[in-house]
Amino acid sequence: MPTTHLAILTQPFLNLLLDGHKTIETRMSKIKLPPYKSIAVGDHVIMKQSGGPIKGAFEVAKVDTFHAESCLDRQLYESICDVDRLKIFGHRDVMNIYRDVFEKKWCASKYATFMHVKNVQRYDPVIPIKKTNRQAWVVLGDGTAQEWLCQL
Repeated sequence: MPTTHLAILTQPFLNLLLDGHKTIETRMSKIKLPPYKSIAVGDHVIMKQSGGPIKGAFEVAKVDTFHAESCLDRQLYESICDVDRLKIFGHRDVMNIYRDVFEKKWCASKYATFMHVKNVQRYDPVIPIKKTNRQAWVVLGDGTAQEWLCQL
């Protein structure tokens, strides 16, 4: 049985995921926070727009995790971006705007999780939800996205 997660996403990345242009969702942090080591292949991720409704969900096809004692390695960053740049950013224009921000976050982080996305579902109509804490990622628990949405 999959575990379902709630991810808070900002634009333009949410729409790029929903449209299938962005196929790798990344999360980086200085401390161990979900989804680091708490997400697995086959898990479901419900996508909520920051300050807005739930707009869709996806299944995790592959997970890559990275950890460093002081900060994540710049050479590793460059090798990942050489291979997966458009999968991470979703569009060349977005990549040109956010590449420096992404690199700075990578270099300031000790933990990173890369989730390869499959079976993206767009919800129409969107699903309103009231979320009051500031967590950008929440592990909801066992069950599918659809089962969790029935409980929200």
